[in-house]
Amino acid sequence: MHKIVPTVLTTVALLVPVSLTAPTATAAPAEAGTRITGTWKGKVFGDNGAAAGYRAKVRITKRSGELHGKVSSGGCHGVWRFKGRSGTWYRFTEVITRDTTGGNCVKKVAVKARRDGARLRVVWREPKSGDTATMRARKV
Repeated sequence: MHKIVPTVLTTVALLVPVSLTAPTATAAPAEAGTRITGTWKGKVFGDNGAAAGYRAKVRITKRSGELHGKVSSGGCHGVWRFKGRSGTWYRFTEVITRDTTGGNCVKKVAVKARRDGARLRVVWREPKSGDTATMRARKV
């Protein structure tokens, strides 16, 4: 069973399914995204086949007006590529760049993130199986 690894530094989130290509998404204005930037840690739940509550870490930065992310969870490490916004959600594609688990990381998943009070809510969706995972992370 493969483990979904969310890209804003590790872990999978569960919520509403996301498409990797959403034509209604818009580019984030320069001032947008600062609410989700920073380093976030939390536990991932809902990832089919993985232990409940595994730890993940996501770091979201803004360079040249564009959001970028790095994620790590267990032996799965990757990047988040910003795709746009859909309402209050920031959409990314997570791509695993280093897998030290022996092939248990899902190589590419859809990710969406938004602030939920003082926390960051992250939802991962694996495109082939539809498996989802969620994380409600705290800023560190």
